[in-house]
Amino acid sequence: MNKLGIFILLFLGIAGLYLEQQPQLVSGFPWIISIIDYLLFLFLITEAVVNFIKTPFKSGYIRSHLASVIFLGVYSFFFIINKLNLFFNPDTTAGLNFFFIIIRNILLILKMYGRIRKFTGYLNSIASKPAQTVVLSFFIVILVGTLLLTLPFMSNSGHILFIDALFTATSAVCVTGLAVVDTAVHYTIWGKVTIMLLIQIGGLGIMLLSSFMMLVLKRTVSLKDRSVLSFMLDEKDIVSIRKSVKRIIFLTFSMEAAGALLLLPVFLRMKLNPFSAIFYSLFHAVSAFCNAGFSLFSDSLLSFQGDVYMNLIISLLIILGGISFIVIIDTASGIKRIFSGGKAMLSINTKVVLKVSGALILVSTLFIYKLEHETMFLSMGLGRQYLSAFFQAVTLRTAGFNTIDFGTLRNSTLMFMIGVMFIGGASGSTAGGIKVNTLGAIWAYIHSFRRERDEILIYKHQLPYAKIQQAFIVISFAVLSIFIVSFILMLTEDAAPLNLLFETVSAFATVGLSTGITPLLSLTGKICIICLMFIGRIGPLTLLTASSGREKKSRITYPEASLLIG
Repeated sequence: MNKLGIFILLFLGIAGLYLEQQPQLVSGFPWIISIIDYLLFLFLITEAVVNFIKTPFKSGYIRSHLASVIFLGVYSFFFIINKLNLFFNPDTTAGLNFFFIIIRNILLILKMYGRIRKFTGYLNSIASKPAQTVVLSFFIVILVGTLLLTLPFMSNSGHILFIDALFTATSAVCVTGLAVVDTAVHYTIWGKVTIMLLIQIGGLGIMLLSSFMMLVLKRTVSLKDRSVLSFMLDEKDIVSIRKSVKRIIFLTFSMEAAGALLLLPVFLRMKLNPFSAIFYSLFHAVSAFCNAGFSLFSDSLLSFQGDVYMNLIISLLIILGGISFIVIIDTASGIKRIFSGGKAMLSINTKVVLKVSGALILVSTLFIYKLEHETMFLSMGLGRQYLSAFFQAVTLRTAGFNTIDFGTLRNSTLMFMIGVMFIGGASGSTAGGIKVNTLGAIWAYIHSFRRERDEILIYKHQLPYAKIQQAFIVISFAVLSIFIVSFILMLTEDAAPLNLLFETVSAFATVGLSTGITPLLSLTGKICIICLMFIGRIGPLTLLTASSGREKKSRITYPEASLLIG
């Protein structure tokens, strides 16, 4: 199948799936969906026949294309049943007819995904650049998640606007937590399960999960996939990628399972039935560890404001998810060496992440308590004040849960929180922001500049200038993105400028905290926030690398320019 054919198949599949779930758009032209269905069926049948005719060894065609033949048979069966059922029962949302529509569309999505993966020309060029593969994988997951959330059984009302489904899917995959509809009220159990799966996929990355499945199935991970994983994990040794993938997946699922078990008593005390309590525990454990901030309560975790146990478990999951897998593994190894009678011997990266993260949480707790001590916290007991301040100091690291009403905070508190959100968590974690690693590199550079050193030292080790360049690029890109989106929102939205700035930084840093203006955003505002969440999750460096072209190295040396700075 050529490039045009693949795009036609993709377009028809998405259009048919969307229009089928939005009947009000084609109420005057119901035949449009039928035409799309027949075009898809004709397209796939024609492709199979042409490929069979062209193959020189027809006897071995079915054996070598068994998966495609099985798909075509299953697809044809459901297509015929669907059309026959429509003839006798025009109600497309009733009984078996609706079930067949869902099965058929799922198979069609899988078919399109399989075809896109075989897109030799374009995808080979993408696969040669890991950054592009990462960007494309996130985009595909968001697209599929959006289509799934538009299905009638995903929401209690049976309907959701496409832009709202796109916003929710992007927020879940980018582990942000901002929501334009109430997750607890709007979505059914199927919608909530879908959001949880999107959070898990977004937190780990589709490439990481798919590679893990290949390892479980004893299949070989290709060199191109290993290079993508090496890029994602910042692992220089491609050979050890296999081991790293297994450790990260095991670590993630183990911590989420442990978190769910620890949270289970909390929800059982709420008199939920066992199944609901287990699901609530798992959902919040996944959301917390992936730093997503989605909650199954309309007030987030405001009703648990004084629950010390709940606050500490959620905070611990957020901290572990926000310091990166590399730091967790390195710290665990260091603790093990201490108990064995040796020294911790932590890496420079781990020391920077732990030190800066700890300092930020401590300083943020004290500042939030001080700024709101005589206002919001005034009616609370002293213990609850410190607990609330600590919890919000942790969630500012890109988690998105809240146990206080952000709409009533002082402007000075919001401004301080904006700064903390902008920094975010650690590189290589599920957190967003410019990252504490970047802040550590900039601090080392400033410290060396003040002392007029040529070398940039950090823990008595020299930091390469390339890392400093990357740090300044990340900060510059972040400031520019936030400035542009904030400016647009101030033109299109009816809200206080500081609240809009808070919303913008929260989206870029994938925090998910809001002063309450997210559901009130206009179409333009939603699109801007969607783009910013995507940029924040992918990261400036990955995005710039993906969009860069290949320039041949030149041996020409250019004269130095004189430019006044400062």
